[in-house]
Amino acid sequence: YTLYETIAGGFGARPNMDGVDGVHSHMTNTFNTPVEALETAYPLRVERYELISGSGGKGRFRGGLGIRRDVTVIGHTARVSLLADRRQTQPYGLNGGEPGKAGENVLIRSGKEIPLPGKGAVTLHAGETVSLRTPGGGGYGNVAKRDRRAIERDRREGRMC
Repeated sequence: YTLYETIAGGFGARPNMDGVDGVHSHMTNTFNTPVEALETAYPLRVERYELISGSGGKGRFRGGLGIRRDVTVIGHTARVSLLADRRQTQPYGLNGGEPGKAGENVLIRSGKEIPLPGKGAVTLHAGETVSLRTPGGGGYGNVAKRDRRAIERDRREGRMC
């Protein structure tokens, strides 16, 4: 089988508002494959699919959060090709905003996390997991000027670690 997926990341903050969490800003005509559809159509199991708390850069306006999606191969061997960016260089902040967290690709084998490159391929055996962790967006402006209510909301909603 062939499965082609694009996993969204955090959109950078703007001069007047926070960045958008888990959004496709890099490609068009792609969609968020529902977990149930993926697991029904392919011998795969999605172990985690969540926003990454604290991945958006701090600033007067916070960068959007990246996404973590962990997919386990069930009952077979699969070849996974990766084509990702912002794994070594963090998404930059603007006008005093801090950078977003860089993304990561990780192979989880026998409970151990093995870093994978942003671009490359790896063979997964039954029970192994590939974890795709997309970057958060960069922040905008000096974090000291962030509205206290926005900070409280971020904490309440789990957007900050």
